[in-house]
Amino acid sequence: MPRFLTPARICLLVAIDIYGEEPPPTASAITLLDFISQHVISSAEQNVDDIQERRAFASGGMEFFEQCLRPLASSMPGRNLYDSLIYRIWQFNSVDSLHAFIEEVSLVRVRPSRDALIQPHPNAFTPASPLGQYVRRCWVEFTRLQFEDAQALWKMFTTYREPTKHDWTLKYPEDALKTEQDVNPVCTVPALPTRAGSEGVAQDGASAAVVDADILLHFAIQRLQKEGSRVPADVKLRIEQWIGDQLDSNTQSLHFFMAFFEHWRAGQYTMALENLHRYFDYSLAGKAATENMRVHYQYALLHLSVLHADFECWGESIDAMNECIATARENQDAACLNFALSWLLHLRHAHPSKRGNSFGTIAGVVGSGGSEHDEIAFLKQKAKDGKHWMLLSSTLLEEARLELYSGGNRNRAQEHILQSMYLNAHHDLRGLAPASLLLQSACYHRLGQTKSAVLDIELLNTVYLKQCPKGEYVRATCRLADLMARSGNFSRALKHIEGQIPAAKGLLKQEQRLKAFATLLQLKRSIQRNQFNVADAHLNQLRPFCSGSDPEMSFEVKVLEIEKLVRQERFLPALQKVRSPPKHSLGLRLIPQDIAHRIYFLLLKARIFAAGGQASKGFAIVLRATATAERQLLVTLFMEGVAVLSKVLIELSEFGAARDIVEAALPHAIESQNTELTARFYTLMGEACLGYAGHECPHDSNEQTLTLRRAQDLFENGRSLFQQTEDLTGMLHCLALKSQIATWTGDESSALQADEMYSQLLMVQSQAIP
Repeated sequence: MPRFLTPARICLLVAIDIYGEEPPPTASAITLLDFISQHVISSAEQNVDDIQERRAFASGGMEFFEQCLRPLASSMPGRNLYDSLIYRIWQFNSVDSLHAFIEEVSLVRVRPSRDALIQPHPNAFTPASPLGQYVRRCWVEFTRLQFEDAQALWKMFTTYREPTKHDWTLKYPEDALKTEQDVNPVCTVPALPTRAGSEGVAQDGASAAVVDADILLHFAIQRLQKEGSRVPADVKLRIEQWIGDQLDSNTQSLHFFMAFFEHWRAGQYTMALENLHRYFDYSLAGKAATENMRVHYQYALLHLSVLHADFECWGESIDAMNECIATARENQDAACLNFALSWLLHLRHAHPSKRGNSFGTIAGVVGSGGSEHDEIAFLKQKAKDGKHWMLLSSTLLEEARLELYSGGNRNRAQEHILQSMYLNAHHDLRGLAPASLLLQSACYHRLGQTKSAVLDIELLNTVYLKQCPKGEYVRATCRLADLMARSGNFSRALKHIEGQIPAAKGLLKQEQRLKAFATLLQLKRSIQRNQFNVADAHLNQLRPFCSGSDPEMSFEVKVLEIEKLVRQERFLPALQKVRSPPKHSLGLRLIPQDIAHRIYFLLLKARIFAAGGQASKGFAIVLRATATAERQLLVTLFMEGVAVLSKVLIELSEFGAARDIVEAALPHAIESQNTELTARFYTLMGEACLGYAGHECPHDSNEQTLTLRRAQDLFENGRSLFQQTEDLTGMLHCLALKSQIATWTGDESSALQADEMYSQLLMVQSQAIP
């Protein structure tokens, strides 16, 4: 494989000479200059479209130039730039003519120093310009070529331009005839026979250079690291073909590094581990004499630790990270050390049940007895001192997550998120913007601001989609689908999730998460429909995720399992599951869960007591949980607590108090766009009005009649909302109470209509439950 010069780059040099000698019209000149600049400037910091075009330039034929240059007019009437290009390239009849052309371009097209004897062209390029640097590099690379390499380049060039011979003959028949007459048969080299099917691969490998392979390989690794996605199959095949022609140890090590990420994303733990070891071995083989071997070792340990954590090998992950931290401290590598400490802190917050092992490394660096806030303050100070803005932004997010989940100050959490977003915008840290938006969306959701939470997710899916890692994108997709399901749009939520599954194909963990969340929505829907056999089947599919590394998924599965038991009126097993929430430990110390999870389990416990006829036992529990939710600004949980508290008060015959608190909280429930919670509020307010009319109002009074009519309207509103969420039990409950009120008030038509709808729903329930 050539180092830099390829037939495509020679054609690009000819296009630069055309631009300098015969400037085309202004419109064509701008397009031509844009085309040249895209392939002159070599950088891996490009998007997918630029890389695809660079791959087509490196591995394609003259069709690529034809597609780009044929629509552009040249300075000669009746000719386009593609015609000028093929005319120029067919003027080369030997290696000597090619050499003369490159020498002439380097002397005439690039402006020399003042004391040079050669007068440059008036449109010459400056030596520091991208075009001048490209011309200079082509001349240097051609001058350094050995004789056999120059001959091989000429053979590749003649093969590369051969498909344009027909166009050249049609456009310039006299020149074509003269060239054929001047061909010396002695200089003609017969083509070697090739194997069938190998011509295209050989041509592609010949038209690519080491520079192209390195750019494409670095881009693939960058995409694997930052976005967590897979390399496209065609790009991966092209890289493997190009790298197979090289013997450079550095390139081979990068190839194994890419293979490590590929197998990691595919869920192939053993192959990923093997390729990581190969990457380390080849890095040592290709290292310079001045390089420190322990630098490669510490970064290999860093990737090894993250790999172990992704496959839930927590002990091995922490041991590898501890060794990485020790090596980084010996090498005095502050960037690697701070990143490793930040990663350990993130692991402890993201998976709190796994921190009982040797997490004391952070405290050992900070000082013995340091709290989590001390560790975060230490990392923030180190990031500020070293101006590591990415580390500072991620540490601010960890601090906000700690405040949010451990019962800290919500205002301070929002402040940390805004500081992180400011750093992302000020220092162009686009890779961290999706994480900031996701955490801010979670804050808005806990505050009951569902619209703001949805807007943050939509902002992530539109503005930061190209920079968003696949893991963050999948989490945003699941969160948006959950908000859709809470508003009663189960079909839309499932369609949204299933539409994203093909995009995550090949990424094992992300694909599993999407499928698990789709199953979770189906489980919730089957519970709402009282299809308990179907719900049991979905629960069996989701139980393996309860012992996994995702606390949110474990919590949702546990809550839905308890919800199913409550709807089946199996209160004792439900109470036992509430009293033993999922807790894990790797040592002697048990780790507390998210404060929102703890409050929700308390509310579930009080709700079970109220549904089981022991409301007095749940009164103190729900009062304490609701007060805690109000103090922590957990508005969504506060609304849930108000609903459970009103149910307890109704069971205790405190109808007036229940009606007052539900009536005060109903606007907030409507604003939160939680259809199920709003339906429960309407039903509870109707029950409170019904009890108030029977116990507090005088018999056959006008107040009693108005209160009963209001209760009837509230039950109808609740029934319509329960119908949106497909809650069969809620609809039956509302219709039964509505029929009773209609019978008491003498409205026979309304009672008959309610009884008929009740019978239809019972028939649906009997068909759903075999």
